[in-house]
Parts: sequence; C-alpha cells; structure tokens
Amino acid sequence: MDHEGIFQKLIPSNQALASTIVDFTHESESQHSTVTTEYGKTLTARLKSQDSSHKHQHLLPEDNHFKYNSKQTRVFPGRIRKRVVLKNGSVNLSPERVEKRSQRYLQDTFTTMVDIQWRWNLLVFSMGFVLSWLGFAVVWYIICYAHGDFDSVNKDGKVVKCVNGIESFASAFLFSIETQHTIGYGSRYTTEECPEAIFVMCVQSITGVMIQCFVVGFVFAKLSRPKKRSQTLMFSRNSVICLRDGKLCLMFRVGDVRNRSHIIGATVSSLVIDRKVTLETEVIPFYHNKLEVKFDNSDFNVFLVWPAIIVHEINSSSPFYLMSAEELMRAKFEIVVILEGTVESTGQSIQARTSYLPCEILWGHRFVQMVDYRKDTGQYRVDYSKFNNTYEVNAPTCSAKDYYDYQHYLNQNLSFCRTFTPMDIVSKESDESKMSSGDSGFGNTNLCLVPFSRKS
Repeated sequence: MDHEGIFQKLIPSNQALASTIVDFTHESESQHSTVTTEYGKTLTARLKSQDSSHKHQHLLPEDNHFKYNSKQTRVFPGRIRKRVVLKNGSVNLSPERVEKRSQRYLQDTFTTMVDIQWRWNLLVFSMGFVLSWLGFAVVWYIICYAHGDFDSVNKDGKVVKCVNGIESFASAFLFSIETQHTIGYGSRYTTEECPEAIFVMCVQSITGVMIQCFVVGFVFAKLSRPKKRSQTLMFSRNSVICLRDGKLCLMFRVGDVRNRSHIIGATVSSLVIDRKVTLETEVIPFYHNKLEVKFDNSDFNVFLVWPAIIVHEINSSSPFYLMSAEELMRAKFEIVVILEGTVESTGQSIQARTSYLPCEILWGHRFVQMVDYRKDTGQYRVDYSKFNNTYEVNAPTCSAKDYYDYQHYLNQNLSFCRTFTPMDIVSKESDESKMSSGDSGFGNTNLCLVPFSRKS
C-alpha cells in the first residue's frame, strides 16, 4: 500500500515502524575543515538549476534520514559573505552624508582622540607641541623687539634686555622650548626689566603642563581600553547543530585565554538579523530577533574559567524551528553573539562580539572536549588547539518541528503496540468478528506502521 503524509519522508521503514529505534549513540570521530572549491561550485550550480519540486530528492539522503550528510553545510569558499559584525568583532559599517560630521566629532574631542589610529595621535601630539613652541617663540621675539633688546645700550655700554641670550628668532625658539619644559640651561633667562615677559613665562609654563596632561590622558585611555582585553576572548570559528537531550540545539563555544584576570559576571546574549515583511507589507531588511541562549543550566550567566559551550534550543519560539538542513543552507541571516562582563583586575566593563552566517553553521556536528585533568600536576588542562574542532554525529536533517512531531508520533504508536496484547480481549467471539469485519482499529496492524491514511 502506498501511504502518503507529511511525515512519510521521515519513516525509515514502514514495515518495521513499531520496532524502529533510532540510535544516536554511534558517533564518527572524523574531523573536517571545508570542502573543496570544485564541490562548492558544483553544488551551487546544482541548487540553482534544480526545480523547486525536486529539491528534496537530490539533496536529502534517502536511505537514512537521520544520518547527517556533512557536505550539505560545508562552507563555500568562493561565496561573497555580507555580514554586519565581522569575525573579529568589528562593526562593518561606514556612515556617509552625515550633516556637520567634522563639527560633531570635534565637539567630542576626547572620544575622537581615543578612537583614531596611533599615527594620527602621534601627529596631533607632535603638532600640539611644535605649534606651542613656535607660537610662544613669536611672542618672545615680539617682546624683545618691542623693548629694543636688539639695539638698546645702557650708560655703561651694556645692553638692557627683557630676556638675556635672545639674539634672533632661532634663539627665541630655543628659549620657548626651555621655558615650556623647564629645561633651564642658564644661558637664556628673563629679567625684571619687563613685567610682560614674566607674565608670558608663567602662561607658557602652565600651557606646557596642560598639553602634557592631555597627552598622558589620551595615551593612557587608548592603552587601557577594554577593547584590548577582548582580544583574549575567543569565539569558535563555526557554530554547530546537533541533538542534546533529545532536542535539536544550535551551539557555539566561547573561551578566555587568560588564567589570572578572569571576567566577572560574564553574560552571553545573541540575536538574529534577517529580513522581515510586516502585516502592512513593510519590508524591514535588518530585523533583530532575540535568540534565547543559555550555558548548561545556569541561564545566560557564564562562569568563564574554561571554554563554555553556549546552547540555543531550537523550539517553537526559535527562528530556526521550521528550517531543515537544506533550508538553513539557503537562508539569509546573521547570528550576532555578544559577550559582556567586568575585568577582574581593572573593574572595567568589556564587550566582545562575533557573528555566524548560515554557511558557518555545521549541521550534525559536535564540539570536541578540550578539558582534562592531569594527575602529575594536579591541575585541569585546557587544550586550545581543539577549540574549533568538531566531529560528526547522527542528527536529523529535517526541521525541528517535523522531528519533534515525528518523535511524538513514534512514542504514541510504540507505547500503543507495547501495551496491546491478546490477553486484552474480553470477548473472543465479539473481537474476532470485529477483527474479521475490519471495524476494530486494534486488529488493523497498519496503525502501527503508517501515521496517516492514504489520500484519495
């Protein structure tokens, strides 16, 4: 009998459904990286040329629908990847046509100086010192010239100067540097002859101290930014989808390579950026969906002393609930992961980011364990060479909804077949007549085989 139904492709064998038990315990330890470029091009061309009615026939395995074909979610090396957050956490954004952009940046001078690159910082610092030296050198030269230090002579034949030792603009420039940085070589100095010279000397000394304070503040803020601490936080190169406690879960790994200055109060959050069309036909190209994640049984709080695997259970509230392995590979979205916490040694808040595209999700893989105990040293050892390693496991390639419904159907029919025995027959004659006439569902063994009746 040819039975049809929405779960028909999930049934391994119609004749042995009552005794079918899916075994997920045998796992393959073979690791992988990516497929070759030739395979990526071939599969891409096949996906484009296939008819929509024949998609499942060519890509999904027919002999065992619960065994993952590792080639389905491998990365296509030649594909152009558009992403909002880069793998290193930088935001892939370029603001353009901002009104009064330069003015807005100059109003927030401190943040601008901290954010710009080091070469521009050094240029600004150097120009600040040089311009201050030149500016005050001009002032000193004007004071000496106005006072007549270059031509006035007293009755004894000696020159009465405001500043001794200034003979030209070059000497005025040297005196400006000596005054601002309190060098004081002794050959050039101010006298009590000119009160304006004493006032300018005080102003330049204060100006020099202020410039040095700004430079030290900018350099310290730039060196002590929490952004540099985030460089020691690691995210796995790929995320994986496999079964955990009978549920399909999307998982990725985070870790902190420092073993002394830990992250206090670490929390992990995630969101999915994709396209959405509202009920009013409004198209939102970058719609943010919250993705519920947790670490083991401790919600989103992470005790980050060793690498942790963050889990998102694909349930009815998940945006991946209706996606199969093939549909996930074809989808266009981006998973953004954010790790926040406080640095134990400095008390500064820190945020580390990364993202995953559909081509970076490995369906039917699981992360390799990387923590073990060494008896010789009495310490736990973390092997970070295995941080990105995965291995293949058995996993259904259908959507989570179809898998959960099929498991529910299996549980109902298996429990029914196990509880029904010939001893449950109360009246042998009446039951035999019912079984022969086909009125009783208990005598129809096809109920234990196929979930849905044949379509007319």
